Amino acid sequence: MWAGAIMLLLAELTGGCGPGTPPAATPEQTTPQQATPLTAARQVEVRLTCATGDDEAPCAFRPDDVTVPAGGVVRWVTDDATFHTITSTASPHLRRPSDRFHGVLDAAGETFTVRFAEPGSYPYYCQPHAEFMAGIVRVVPG
Repeated sequence: MWAGAIMLLLAELTGGCGPGTPPAATPEQTTPQQATPLTAARQVEVRLTCATGDDEAPCAFRPDDVTVPAGGVVRWVTDDATFHTITSTASPHLRRPSDRFHGVLDAAGETFTVRFAEPGSYPYYCQPHAEFMAGIVRVVPG
């Protein structure tokens, strides 16, 4: 008698699935085709390079668009001995210093790091290469 009751209870709890039968999908489950939301890395690295192969934009920030959560860190690293700045600006189109952050890198391997506390968009550029070398840091709630 108890064995029958236990089997009935198990059948109800498992949705009638027996051994080898997968359970029915629920809305909370994901399948391999469903992407989970990307979360921003707490620290990202941006390389400064003058080896782009592009005559019109010989230097670049790579990547030039990064996302971190509030409290996250962006670290810029230069790949060569070219003089660069990482200069914040209020507008990606009108490149004038905004005094939020400013770093100078002029030797291969030098770094400049900024921690971003508040969500928002923070455009920046390289002053000597302003016409073609710019980027943006997007800070999302942490």
